[in-house]
Order: sequence, then structure tokens, then C-alpha cells
Amino acid sequence: MTQYQNVLITGASSGIGAAIAKLLAENNYHVWGTTRKETSAIPFPVSPEAAQRIKFVRLDVTDDSSVKKCFAQVMQEAGHIDVLINNAGYGIYGSIEDVTIELAKAQFETNVFGTLRMIRAFLPVMRQRGSGLIINVSSLAGKLVIPFQTHYAASKHAIEAFTEGLRQEVRPFGIKVAMIEPGDINTNFNNATEFSGKEESAYKKWTDASWKTIDVNLQKAPSPEVIAKKVLKIVRSQNPATRYPAGDFMSERFPFLARFLPDRVKEWAIRLFYNINF
Repeated sequence: MTQYQNVLITGASSGIGAAIAKLLAENNYHVWGTTRKETSAIPFPVSPEAAQRIKFVRLDVTDDSSVKKCFAQVMQEAGHIDVLINNAGYGIYGSIEDVTIELAKAQFETNVFGTLRMIRAFLPVMRQRGSGLIINVSSLAGKLVIPFQTHYAASKHAIEAFTEGLRQEVRPFGIKVAMIEPGDINTNFNNATEFSGKEESAYKKWTDASWKTIDVNLQKAPSPEVIAKKVLKIVRSQNPATRYPAGDFMSERFPFLARFLPDRVKEWAIRLFYNINF
């Protein structure tokens, strides 16, 4: 078993990040969680023992100065970080034609460049210590693109590429890199999704139908604890794999099956699943 102790999780105040923070603290890891809001209290229920091992730090991953302040505070309190979990992110919903360039940039600024800022801040310390683990939260959408969530999928495609490349680059320094690819998980993700599209949009009947399916699927999806358990497995692993699909039965298996499907069949299956009838 690895000897990691100190863990930093971005976007840890709710959803997947909160579930990871809670489970790791309950398993004796010391956790620093980040949130964009100033807080001195843990924003989710946790046992008194685990609460002693969780601290929150204010962070906006899109702001260079905020990342520097977070780094300085965590290093002062922790001394070093063994595990960096890049979880902060959100989604955009709308057609490529309807989503503005400004919104597309904002999506990448958080999901992609926010992850890179955190890696660039903490990686040099890990490299100097000759040890560390970086886990990037990707998505099933990073492998299988859902129409009208294309910008989110593209940002997670980028995370897939950066994870694979970083994993190779830091191998000589004793640093492990992995990513987790959640499918639908029952969190507040849909409520936080930013919509882009006018009432007169040419795509409206399909975006409306697809969103209803997405919303229903989310309500039936497993809790974020299933992702937290998979993250704990990665943290405990001596030699973690590159990627870990996670979620319900199909979320864990469809990425593998999709490798053997022709593109036309895969695209048809995605449209069918999301009730996009064209």
C-alpha cells in the first residue's frame, strides 16, 4: 500500500469532490478541499474524527493569483501534498452554433486551464520529493461525445490527452498520474450547467428532448460515493492504471465496448440513448 498522507481536492464543497474528501478523511488521509467561497466550516456532514482531518481553502482555478495563494497556504499548513485531485469543473449545454465563443473559452478556462494551473503549481514540489500522485477527473463524455454537450466533452477530451502525456513525462520522477471517467452521477451538476441557446434556435426540439433524458438519467444515477470509492482504490494502488471508468454498469463497460463499434453505429447508439431523433 502507498504511504500517501496529504491530499488536495479542487471543487470539494459538494458533489463528487465532497464525497471524495469525506471518504479519504474517514480513511485517515489529511484532506485540503478547495471552494470558491470563503468558508471556515465543512459544508457536508462528516464524522467528528474525519472532520479533524479536513480543511478548506478558498480557490478560483481560473485565477493565477488565487492558485498561488492556495499553494502558499496549503504548503504552509501541510508541508507537502502527496495527492492532487483535479475535480473542479462544470458543463455547458447547447449546440456548437448557439454557444458563444466567450462561453466556450470560459468552459476551457475552468475545466482545462484550471487543471493545468494546479498541476504546474504542485508538480515541482512532487518532482523534488520524487513522489506523488495526480488524479484528473475526466468524464465518460471525454471518450463518447454527447450532442449539445460538445464543449464539455471537448474539455474532457483535452484532460484525457494531458493526463496521458503527463503520465509519461513524470514517470522518471516517481510520480503517478491517473484519471477517473465518471458517467452519470446523481449530483447538482445539471443545475450548475450553463445553457446557451435561443428560443428560436434551429436545434430547440432536439436540445429540449435530449435535456429531459439527461435530467431523468441523472436522477436515476448512482451517488457520488461510487466515484469516491474508485478514487480511494487509485490512491491505494502501487501502480495505478491510466483511466478508470466509473458509475453504473453501462458507464463502466460501454467505453470498452465502443472501441469495437463502427463510428456510425456508436453515433446512432448515442442519439438513441439521448432521445435525439434525427
